[in-house]
Amino acid sequence: MKFMGIWPNERGISYASSYIVLFPMGFMFLFITLPQTTNLYFISDDFELIVENLSVANITITIALLKTATFWSNGKTMKELILRMENDRREAKVQENVRRMMRIADISRRITAGSIIMCNFIVFTYVTLRTLLLPYTGRDLYYHAYFPYNTSIFPNFELTLIGQITAALYAANSYTAVDTFMTMLVLHVCEQFSCLRKKFDKLCCESNNNFRIDLARIVEKYDMLNRYAETIEDRFNGMLLIQMLGCTVQLCVQSYQAISTLVDDDQGLLIVRLFFFAIYTTYVMLHIYLYCYVGQKLFSEGTKMAYAAYDCKWYNLSPNEARYLTIIMCRAQISSHITAGKFCSFNHQLFGNILKTSMGYLSVLYAMKTKDED
Repeated sequence: MKFMGIWPNERGISYASSYIVLFPMGFMFLFITLPQTTNLYFISDDFELIVENLSVANITITIALLKTATFWSNGKTMKELILRMENDRREAKVQENVRRMMRIADISRRITAGSIIMCNFIVFTYVTLRTLLLPYTGRDLYYHAYFPYNTSIFPNFELTLIGQITAALYAANSYTAVDTFMTMLVLHVCEQFSCLRKKFDKLCCESNNNFRIDLARIVEKYDMLNRYAETIEDRFNGMLLIQMLGCTVQLCVQSYQAISTLVDDDQGLLIVRLFFFAIYTTYVMLHIYLYCYVGQKLFSEGTKMAYAAYDCKWYNLSPNEARYLTIIMCRAQISSHITAGKFCSFNHQLFGNILKTSMGYLSVLYAMKTKDED
């Protein structure tokens, strides 16, 4: 994130780090998003070229560009959330809670490392194969686009290829970094909810003479965690809506290309195209599942606060003190969640619906394509 200029830090006119983000955004916009979007006008009569334009890079790079801009513009908010995470770590005095937080940090680190390796592998493999095919395809750009200059002559061709490769690497890493960073933030909130539930065990014991003080601390912490989750939701639900819509269109055009390859008479590049379709679809679906998983976990951990209040030894309390717990139980029924533009919540049910819809769409496309070929 520091390499791409989107790591949450101090920003101002005097900070050079404030302007690093202009380089990845400039490369993505000038070498892929703008040229490929402009090229749609010139290929508007050819449906196959439009599908290729949208499926190869245009939608993905545009989503990465918007995510980069959104995350960078919310740098101050992200820094506040990171400071809260650091405060939670310093406040953790019980060794079990420390181990829980370190486990979440280790899981987040593995998710990030795996996603970064996967996205760079996709870019590297695509560029390598396209480079090996240059003797057969001629001076053909990696991503077909319109440029206001002749891209077939030296050094325009070479410089344009370098710009496209740089833009693809920036896009892949920024796309992945934002998703994995948000996953880390939400997993931290979930783990804090889990640690907070443990405090109910000691709250209602007969030897506790500071019930109201301890309960006030629990409520204050619970309210802070809900505000933490709501901040993530408010700042990024629009970005997630655009990502979901873009991924939907991307999967549709990718599926069309894969099916076209299956029924095409020319099977020379069948394995290569299906390979890229498989790994790209897996990559996109894994990122969607990340959001669905953490969204489901956030909702579940929040609602479990009600069960924790009910399962504690409330019968040791006075009627007035036990009444306080019912308020917590009612509040916990309205748990925090992550949404795509307030339209739908990320959970396991949403991911299941996406899988069923995708499989149904694939079967319909294949039937239509084979019927047209016949």
